[in-house]
Parts: sequence; structure tokens; C-alpha cells
Amino acid sequence: MITVDIDDFGTVVVLHFCGILTRDTIKEVEDTWNDQLEKSPDVIAFDLKELTQIDSISINHVFNMSRTAAEKNIKLIIFDANESLKKIFEVIKLDKVITFMSWQKFESEYLKRL
Repeated sequence: MITVDIDDFGTVVVLHFCGILTRDTIKEVEDTWNDQLEKSPDVIAFDLKELTQIDSISINHVFNMSRTAAEKNIKLIIFDANESLKKIFEVIKLDKVITFMSWQKFESEYLKRL
């Protein structure tokens, strides 16, 4: 099960993931993603602090989301991923196409300017 809460700061949108992201739950995430894309924000951030697990199919979807964001000139950021998720993202080189950072850095770089 996954829940996705949204914080909308106008040009910056934060999606807070809580639970397990699998092929059974990816549709809810993608629906939320598509709703936010329609608003054309400058930044979409994924808060993964409460994400406990992700499967390979969902990782592929996240990669596809990064491509879509790039095509639409939207910066995609992931913050507060746990260490095991960071390792997975490093191994598959997802950290080369998506910016990873802490909540504190994200807040100071993207929310303090609003």
C-alpha cells in the first residue's frame, strides 16, 4: 500500500510517499504525477522518507518520470531517501539523471526563495 500526499508551493510541488511502491501501487503514484505535470511547476520533488520499499518495475517508472520531467523542463528531485534506496539508485545510475539531496538542502535551495 502507498499513500501520496501533496504540498503545492506554486512553482514547487512536493509528493510525500508513504508505504511500499510496487507494480500494484504505481498507478496511484502515476495518476498523482500526471495531475501535477498538468500544472507545469518548475520543480517536482519526491519525499521518500517514509517509503519503505520499491520494486524494480517502480524504479523503471521513476526513471521514465525523470525523462518526462526533463522533456517538460521540470526539475525532478528526490530527497530523504533511506540508505538502501540510495544504494539502489546509485547502482542503476538513477542518481545521474535525478538530483538527490536532504530535506534541509531542498528546503534551503527551493522553498526559501518562494
